[in-house]
Amino acid sequence: MHLADRFQLPAPYSARRYDGQADHAAMSRILSAYRESFDDPGQPTEAEFDVTYAALTDCDPGLDIYLIDHVDTDGATATVAYGRVSIHDLADGQRDCVVFAPALPGHISEQLFVPLVLGQEAHLADRDAAVPLARYRAYASHPGPGLASAGEGAWLEQLGYEATEFGATLRRPNLDDIPELPLPRGVEVRPVDQSQLRDIVAAHHECFRGEWDFVEIDESIYSWILDNPHRDETLWQIAWAGDTIVGQVKPFINEPENEKYGRLRGYTEFISTHHEWRNQGIAGALLAMSMLALKDRGMTEAMLGVDTNNAGGAFQLYTKLGFEMVSYEAVYTKAIPFSP
Repeated sequence: MHLADRFQLPAPYSARRYDGQADHAAMSRILSAYRESFDDPGQPTEAEFDVTYAALTDCDPGLDIYLIDHVDTDGATATVAYGRVSIHDLADGQRDCVVFAPALPGHISEQLFVPLVLGQEAHLADRDAAVPLARYRAYASHPGPGLASAGEGAWLEQLGYEATEFGATLRRPNLDDIPELPLPRGVEVRPVDQSQLRDIVAAHHECFRGEWDFVEIDESIYSWILDNPHRDETLWQIAWAGDTIVGQVKPFINEPENEKYGRLRGYTEFISTHHEWRNQGIAGALLAMSMLALKDRGMTEAMLGVDTNNAGGAFQLYTKLGFEMVSYEAVYTKAIPFSP
């Protein structure tokens, strides 16, 4: 059964099936506006959708993606929401079944959101109820740990979800007074060679083994970074100790986003440190180098995202280096009843 056929929607909404690249312009427009409404800075382009959806391995595009159309009082039809379900088999044996339902800000309502979540749950439960450790996972804007949720977060809680993890978006409002932080003895940053790209991505991914959402690397993860239209390895800061990659930051600049908003922002993302080299100042030094690299390209501010529960103290490091809180996002989970 197709996901689009699962929903019981209020008029004048209707669900339809995903039509491939022809829908990516509408989907990028929806996700950009949705994120902006929650102070999430990421503004995905149509080209990014082309790359991401060409390499999907966690869902079936022929069954698991939908779009929502709305007919206004003049009879005009517009696509106002979309979504997809995905499956993440975590390294600890947990299966996370992700529901995702972004909409244009004028259409974010409990009346639409709840049936979209329930339809996605039903779609996932048909195949995942027989998995002993399966749960639904969703994301929603949140005021922060210990505070009462509102909007989508509150609606998820009414459906039995619980906020179990928190992420934050941080911004450094300027690129002045960037400290010069040394790398440990024997560690150096080297220019990136094209032959090293997959090894760099794999080394970054391995740094997160043991984290709550770790999955084994596959081609979709390589593609997410290496085929990204904003990739610019001349900005990357990759630290080596001999033949071992011990830390990295892979900055990028989203030129269409900067042009749209009239700003000069760079992103200092994909930050990681080898397990055996943590707490030696590598991440801080590479982050400072990354900000300098962005400044040399004419950028005037930097942005990054972080898991606030990061065991390595990443949140504290970033704020110490001048990054300021912009917004929180909560990870919501709910167990799927086991039916062997």
